[in-house]
Amino acid sequence: MKVEVPMAAPLRLRCYYSYFSSRLHGIARRNSQLTLSLIGIGKSNKFSSEALHQTVSLHSRSQNQYHAPFDFNFNLDDPSLPEYASANNTAKAIQTFNFMDTFRLAPDQEAFHALLAALCKYGNVEEAEEFMLLSKKLFPLETKSFNIILNGWCNITKDVYEAKRVWREMSKYCITPDDTSYSYMISCFSKEGNLFDSLRLYDQMKKRGWTPGLEIYNSLVYVLTRANCLKEALRTIDNLKEQGLQPDSSTFNAMILPLCETGKLAEARVVFNTMMEENVCPTTETYHAFFEGTDYQGSLEFLSRMKDSGLGPNKDSFLIILTKFLKLKQPVNAVKIWTEMKAYDLVPSCVHYKVMVEELVNCRWFIKARYFYEEMISNGCSADPKLNKLFQKEVPVRGDKGKRIVKNAISSKSVKYSIK
Repeated sequence: MKVEVPMAAPLRLRCYYSYFSSRLHGIARRNSQLTLSLIGIGKSNKFSSEALHQTVSLHSRSQNQYHAPFDFNFNLDDPSLPEYASANNTAKAIQTFNFMDTFRLAPDQEAFHALLAALCKYGNVEEAEEFMLLSKKLFPLETKSFNIILNGWCNITKDVYEAKRVWREMSKYCITPDDTSYSYMISCFSKEGNLFDSLRLYDQMKKRGWTPGLEIYNSLVYVLTRANCLKEALRTIDNLKEQGLQPDSSTFNAMILPLCETGKLAEARVVFNTMMEENVCPTTETYHAFFEGTDYQGSLEFLSRMKDSGLGPNKDSFLIILTKFLKLKQPVNAVKIWTEMKAYDLVPSCVHYKVMVEELVNCRWFIKARYFYEEMISNGCSADPKLNKLFQKEVPVRGDKGKRIVKNAISSKSVKYSIK
């Protein structure tokens, strides 16, 4: 996976060599999907080397200017060198950055921030933080670097404990938080349902002269709604309007999602109607929230609304609904939704079939489960040993009473089970 960083000029390096520091030796053992495009090197050169198994090019700021290639004068294929780690390794991304100094290529702070952000993006937040601290002599600690780490803990790994620790570290290094810092922390506390700390930081940032943005207000709306403080959540929306901001789909979703999660569908519908009245378009996330909580008729209604809005429904939409009814032990509704999916011209995927088969077995609808399993195989999906084992739960039903049970299960008058 490539990370393209929009800076002055691109440097693409994929190097195969051992890690640069014994202190970070352990990081080299941890692989991640990361091929880094580092940009912003304060030089204008173009060079290449077969020894790196990858073209290494540094484009000049002027497209018309050309610089002849030069040789690195070493062979990375030398068997005496340490074994080459696998591609897309976290350590190599960091090492590439430090390797520039060998060729007198001075990485600037923009490239440094790009590396930290790239590491965090793919979950290597701990490595990014350690590298930031180890590089503090070359790149003095400042708010932006810490914000990148905060974003990693708050929004990527969603680890509130680590986020709070980094927040304390900022104070330890005398780094003053800015509005972005507060936005990340309030968002983190909000997702955890921590109303007290969300409001505490909101008051603190205002006292320090920072003006809350829409993201902060959306976080407050969410945590207030989750805490069943609906009036306060609506008042927060009024406050953001008074500040010259306009609520967007994320603002209303911040109320709709927790309301649907807690089964407060009447209140969620009121918010949905307000959303439409204010000409704010619902998103796929909006409709999926209702699919999580509505009954069969409500699911049909929002499927129709979603289609009219031009947002779908898509295969994920039906997977949510199917899973919901099957977990609620409502196989009849699940089979009806399956038929509805085909009415929307959507072809079930192997995932849909596996969910249906597994949950129908759990509902003890063995005959119907076998039917879906056979159809799944006939449509090109591979056989699943896990599903085969599930059928071992099937217990033969004997006697006239048992026959009536099976007959009723597969030929209900209220539902047409035929799948074309």
